[in-house]
Parts: sequence; structure tokens; C-alpha cells
Amino acid sequence: MMSRTKTGMMSMVAAAVLAVGLAPGAAVAHEGSGGGSGHNGSDKSDDWKKNSEQRRLVKTLRDVTDDYRWLDNAIADGYEKASECVEIPGAAMGFHYLKKELLDDKTQARKPEVLVYMPNERGRMKLVAIEYMSTATERPEIAGLKFEDGPFPGTFALHAWVWRDNPDGMFAAYNPDLSCPK
Repeated sequence: MMSRTKTGMMSMVAAAVLAVGLAPGAAVAHEGSGGGSGHNGSDKSDDWKKNSEQRRLVKTLRDVTDDYRWLDNAIADGYEKASECVEIPGAAMGFHYLKKELLDDKTQARKPEVLVYMPNERGRMKLVAIEYMSTATERPEIAGLKFEDGPFPGTFALHAWVWRDNPDGMFAAYNPDLSCPK
């Protein structure tokens, strides 16, 4: 059973995420924590393929998010827009969609809390990454990857670029090949 304090904090975090979104200013919180790779910035290119746990995680994420590659399917399943396009100079994440009921202190490989979208060449929103977000009191990890500080106090986050190549690595927070539409 969860304490009232913990339940209240999770409700406040969920409300903050939807009220202000994962705003570009909030994105700076991701920037200074090793790029989100879990390897102090050494996660480049295909390094994740050398780790069997990470290969299984990526396969699982592709399996469970296949239907969400199209935004309409994610919205129909309860994901709500939580941000405009998030970027820093020279890289971007994209538009974040949160499923509030999943935001808690647990990390479940098959249930990513956030889906990240970018428009394709025809302007249609396509899934590029997922983001695990946690309100755990201790920094979580999955498949040997430690979460970075999240966009809000009391949160932790980890990205996985399962539907778009990222030269900075599968688990980097930002993708230098992307920029937000103007």
C-alpha cells in the first residue's frame, strides 16, 4: 500500500507534466547527466547490441510499441500530449505523450510511461523513442542502464530510440539528427 504522501506527490508530478508539459526549459534537466546513456556518455552507435539484456529490452520495446508508431493508436490507448517539441541547440527529443496511469515508482519494461514523436517528411507524427519516467525514491535502472534525473523534481527518466537511429546511442536523451519543426 502506498502512503498518502507518495500518492500525493505522484499526482502532483502527473498534473505538472500535463499542465506545463515537458517544456523546453525542463529539458535542460536532462542535459547534464551523461546524455542518458547509462554509460557516462560512452553509449554510441550500436554499443547496446553487445549487451544481451539491452538487446532484449529493445526487442521488447519494439514489440510493445509497434502499434503506437502511429499517434492515433497511442491517443486511443490513453496517451496524452505532455509537451511541444523539446530540443537543445544541435539536437532534439520530440513531442512527448504521457500515459498518466503508468506514472509511478515502478519500472516495467513492457509499459513505457512516455512515447516520443516527430513529424515525418509528410508532416505525420511517427514514434521515434520511448521514455521511461519514474517517481521512485532511489535512482532506478533497467537492463543495466541507470536512469538520469527526470524533467521534474522527484522524477527519473530513460530514453530508448527504438524507432529512429541515434548516432549518440540508443539510450541517449537527445538525438542530434533531429530538430523541432519551425
